[in-house]
Amino acid sequence: MLRYVQHDGHPFFQQPAREWNVGKQRERIPGRRFLSFEFPISAFQFPVSALLFSAYCLLPSAYCFSQDSVAQAEEAIRLAAVPSQKAAAYVALGRAYFTKGEEDKAESALKSAIGLDPANADAYLELGQLRIFQHKVPEAEAEFRQAAHVAPDSAVANATLAEVLLQTGRNAEARKFLEKAVSLDARDWHSQYRLATLLSDDLARATELLTNVTRLAPDFLPAREELGLALLRRGDSKAATTLAEALIAAQPKAAEGHSLMAMTLWKARDFEASLAECAMALAADPNSSRMQLLQALELWQMDRKKEAQRLFVHTAKKEPTLATAAVFCRLLLCEARDIGVVDEFLRKNRWAVTPQEP
Repeated sequence: MLRYVQHDGHPFFQQPAREWNVGKQRERIPGRRFLSFEFPISAFQFPVSALLFSAYCLLPSAYCFSQDSVAQAEEAIRLAAVPSQKAAAYVALGRAYFTKGEEDKAESALKSAIGLDPANADAYLELGQLRIFQHKVPEAEAEFRQAAHVAPDSAVANATLAEVLLQTGRNAEARKFLEKAVSLDARDWHSQYRLATLLSDDLARATELLTNVTRLAPDFLPAREELGLALLRRGDSKAATTLAEALIAAQPKAAEGHSLMAMTLWKARDFEASLAECAMALAADPNSSRMQLLQALELWQMDRKKEAQRLFVHTAKKEPTLATAAVFCRLLLCEARDIGVVDEFLRKNRWAVTPQEP
């Protein structure tokens, strides 16, 4: 069975499989026994994620393999009395082959499972994970959709499909599957967290979900940061500041507390102090789009225009959508009083990241 552990302040699930992620295959390091991934969560980059698909990691059938797991699965296939049992054994064989790095054999075994039992959701989920490893995201989505189709009451299948939809920018559809996953499994804190980040139109429910996540997974700092941001959106800067202070006191080198504090200080128009918190957040998470944009905007507000422009150009060239008012304001939780300065900032600096007419 996969085991939840902590590593450098971030959660992991341990298993003896190879390391991989959506964007690129990681270097395989002998002796490392966990999977780690990077992907954007809501409006900010989550530096090291616990999981690509938390639902998959919670599959009841996911377990660690002994060295003779292939032989054991083959024996189970031989002894299976009915097609559904044989299909389950083929799923185990597919996992065993994948763990060993034999992708073609893993694919063949999983397809055999589906041929024997087209309603075996685990087979589609496992095959989808293989497709993700192969950088075939559309094919992975098709497998996850089929899993959700044959097992509509599976929280695992719904949450896994939602993750792919989030990664490909289809938040509205992802929200539907996350809602179902949460309704099916009240302890699926990762799906609750993901859903909360999509509820900008329902801050009360987002706050409720995030509060529950912090109860279920108290060491999951991004949820506590997101809870603080939800409090800021609701105008409760005092509670957000208290939460930021608690995060910093608990883990002073982690990005989340400093990032939240930077936002609260910016809302209070304490630019110098906010910039200091930005710097500490970026030291821990250099790829935080929120902190990079906040840093650039505050420098602009402090009349340090050239520094602001240089930072903005550097950030927006890597991620052009950051140069749009909608994304900018979503990241920085803009209020009515912020619209003017954001509009001026983008109007005077967007040219640096937008192709010019000859």
